[in-house]
Amino acid sequence: MHAVDALGTLELLGSGQWGLVTTAQADEAGVSKMRLSRLAEHGTVQRVRHGVYALPSAGAGPMQGVRAAWLATGSRPAGDGPFAVVSGQSAAAVHGLGDLLPAQYEFTTAVRRQTTQPDIRYRKRDLPEAEVTRVGGLPVTTVARTVSDLVTAGTDFDHLAVVVRDAVTTAGVGSAALVQALEPAAARFGSPDGKALFARLLDAAGYRPDPLILELSAPELQKKLLQAVMPQLEAVVAQAVAEQLRRLTPKSETRAADHRPDGKADA
Repeated sequence: MHAVDALGTLELLGSGQWGLVTTAQADEAGVSKMRLSRLAEHGTVQRVRHGVYALPSAGAGPMQGVRAAWLATGSRPAGDGPFAVVSGQSAAAVHGLGDLLPAQYEFTTAVRRQTTQPDIRYRKRDLPEAEVTRVGGLPVTTVARTVSDLVTAGTDFDHLAVVVRDAVTTAGVGSAALVQALEPAAARFGSPDGKALFARLLDAAGYRPDPLILELSAPELQKKLLQAVMPQLEAVVAQAVAEQLRRLTPKSETRAADHRPDGKADA
């Protein structure tokens, strides 16, 4: 296969996975490992990690490393379901939570897996669908699940504080979900419960929201806000209805009502 044809084949493969391809995918499509190595030697493609290459169409960025590591697990965006889900500190990085610097790429799988790649770590467990989301096509544990995992992993107070602050201010996660995630760590940090720890963490991170936000979950807060504006809404609606009725009333009836002593039109 000529270099131009090989590159076209690779670009077709990588079009649905961030411009990245694996050596296994290339081989299945007829592009040998030798051809791939030669393309890399000429700078046509870039070797991102063992067995994964970035094509000319790939955009460099902070997500490329975790995407390449995820592809290296054998997972595919076009598959029936993810073989691996980004989790732990890696999930926090994908969500933009805190300033943790993962030493390894962490993935959760439904079956036990092992790897010889030192920068990849697997964790076996079954994740409910509700605890998995997609960020740019990458399957990742939800923000609340990620916070819970960081708590279980023993993340220190200062790092956890920044993570929780970002979960509220950047990700917009409701307080109820975060309080539940923090509950197991309350005693470890000397707090009576998850709610108290939640407030302490936000304070430590320099974020002091309205107390109402700490008291209510997102649905409850929406209900309170709706109750607060309901009287004004009802007044506006009543005025609009009255104005519409006035416009629909025939002018003859209006004039007759104006000339009657009681101000009412004849029946």
